[in-house]
Amino acid sequence: MAGTVNTAPEVAQPYDMIEVANTIEKAAPPSTLSEKTASDGEERGQGSLVDFDGENDLSNPQNWSPKLKWTLIVLVSMLDFAVTLATIICAPVAPQILDEFNQENTLYITLIVSIWELGEIIGPLIVAPLCELYGRFYIYHIGTILFIVFSTACTLSTNIQMLVAFRFLNGIAVVSTVLNPSLVGDLFRVEERGSAMAMVGLSPMLGPVVGPIIGGYLGVAMGWRWCFWLITILCGFIEICFLVLLRETYPVQILKMKAKRLRKETNNPNLRTKYETEHTAAQLFKNACVRPLVLLFTSPILFLMSLYVGVVYGYLYLVMTTITSVFESVYQFSSSVVGLSFLGLGLGCVIGVFVCRSTLDLWVRRHSKTAQMRPEQRLPPVIFGGFILPIGLFMYGWTAEAHVQYMAPIVATGILGVGLVSTTIPVRSYLVDAFGIYSASAIAGCAVFRNLGGTFMPLAGPPLYQRLGLGWGNSVLGFIALAFIPVPLLLMRYGEALRLRDKRKFEA
Repeated sequence: MAGTVNTAPEVAQPYDMIEVANTIEKAAPPSTLSEKTASDGEERGQGSLVDFDGENDLSNPQNWSPKLKWTLIVLVSMLDFAVTLATIICAPVAPQILDEFNQENTLYITLIVSIWELGEIIGPLIVAPLCELYGRFYIYHIGTILFIVFSTACTLSTNIQMLVAFRFLNGIAVVSTVLNPSLVGDLFRVEERGSAMAMVGLSPMLGPVVGPIIGGYLGVAMGWRWCFWLITILCGFIEICFLVLLRETYPVQILKMKAKRLRKETNNPNLRTKYETEHTAAQLFKNACVRPLVLLFTSPILFLMSLYVGVVYGYLYLVMTTITSVFESVYQFSSSVVGLSFLGLGLGCVIGVFVCRSTLDLWVRRHSKTAQMRPEQRLPPVIFGGFILPIGLFMYGWTAEAHVQYMAPIVATGILGVGLVSTTIPVRSYLVDAFGIYSASAIAGCAVFRNLGGTFMPLAGPPLYQRLGLGWGNSVLGFIALAFIPVPLLLMRYGEALRLRDKRKFEA
């Protein structure tokens, strides 16, 4: 190794969970440079690799105290809840907004919500490359501050076009979608990630569920602008907590900073981390920018999982955007009470989180002692969710069609919530394990389909129900969901072979 610099990122295969997802804590000792031996490397004039100082190095985020780890998980989950709450909190007050701005075009009612999802398609493709180049710390801060600024601008909007524009920018400024699952991978070892992934997965499900409830009551009591003020205040509080508690968790960035410090202290310019290459900054940025889309459209695993998540997430938004009209027209719920119809979906999401918490690490831990852990061991809950999801859709559609007592469709939406969470959380866990240090790019690629589903599938809801009715309309959705059940089964059987067969190399 004398006189050489390791350029592992040029040949890194992001699908190998053992070699990539755990590369930090299982780095080979002969290539590790501790601070104690830095001067020796300088005297010999040899290039050396900078790594963590053994398995117990406290600079490795996976060795931080459980208290600190879970504090960060709670904070980033709060951020994800706040931004997803903001996604749909304005839906109940959209008629108020149009009245104030003297707009008669009802398309704006849908556009105020859906334009956000278009912004979230673009945002992850910017966030993922930046966080893989510069770490999580600054991206969390910059994204949250921009989100606060754009939320304030929404509050102060003077016309509908201004509001729509800043809603779009709000969607772009969302960073938690990409960063939160990756942060779990930074903080927890593979066999310990289940509970944390369940918590960060619950937030984006609960936000859209409780958003209409809060928005409905707040809009009536204080006006539509206070829906946006609430989001601004909540995100401002979270940013203050970030300033006090947040620290860098990305191992690649931590080691880069360590290597830079050691080069300065030892005057040895040959000190490098295993992740550093000789590429220029422009080349690194270009490679990082295209990686999410390259992964999405060249990896069968990511493409199939992203397509599945896109359909599931689209169903969530389709149900949320039509449930109000269903319960008002079929069950004559008043505008002040109809928000309570979302409670079934919310409770189902909570139950789904407990299902994921109990099962996500189950198979991984069984194989951890024999070093036979594979990303595909995260997928059994997806199979469960795949069967539960269409059951909820069939029950919701036909009970509402037959005007069965209102608790029946509410229970059906609860079953739907269990299926939604049992599908999406394990998929994100699978991507984090399978893509390792490139998990942010994989999550960003997945977010493209997810947000496309969230944007366009709700637009299909009203015409679908008008043409086929609630029963057959939801049955069509259920049959489509049934068609995806083989996907996790096939990946459990052939996923490892697909990962090993992919010989492409990804530059850091």
